[in-house]
Amino acid sequence: MKIQTSRFGEIEVEENQIITMPSGLIGFSENRHFVIREDEAASPFRWLQSTDSNGLAFVMIEPHVSVSNYELELSREHLNKLKAESIEELKAYVLVTMAKKMEDVTVNLQGPLLFNLEKRLGLQFIIADNKYSTRHSLFGEKLTKDTSKSSAKTAPAEVQQAVSEKV
Repeated sequence: MKIQTSRFGEIEVEENQIITMPSGLIGFSENRHFVIREDEAASPFRWLQSTDSNGLAFVMIEPHVSVSNYELELSREHLNKLKAESIEELKAYVLVTMAKKMEDVTVNLQGPLLFNLEKRLGLQFIIADNKYSTRHSLFGEKLTKDTSKSSAKTAPAEVQQAVSEKV
């Protein structure tokens, strides 16, 4: 089927690409059907495009791109909601908040997205122990490590280009 989007124009979406998020996203509970759009030029970023609302699309990234030691503790309830037997069946992403300056780009580590791509199910949940922030610098660890080598706070070139194309 074809859907009209505000960001990508008209796109072709196969039924088997649509992911259902029974609870929607936090703040967008009425939107429950999404597709993940990949673009090699923007890698490692992906788009989560709503098929319910043509103007709703989110940038997301795998959490380990930003935080090397990011860990999720999932309950049996999380696995059941996604019809998964183990965490290995799931893919985790975090939402990205874009900004004009690279050092201002943030990720929401406290509200990760989990997908069972085989079953086409997804959910967003909140990590309640304050271990992670909703506005963690995308390049936090990398900027800190790079400042000892360079006086300028810049993101790695390949990531900087991908973000610049999306802002």
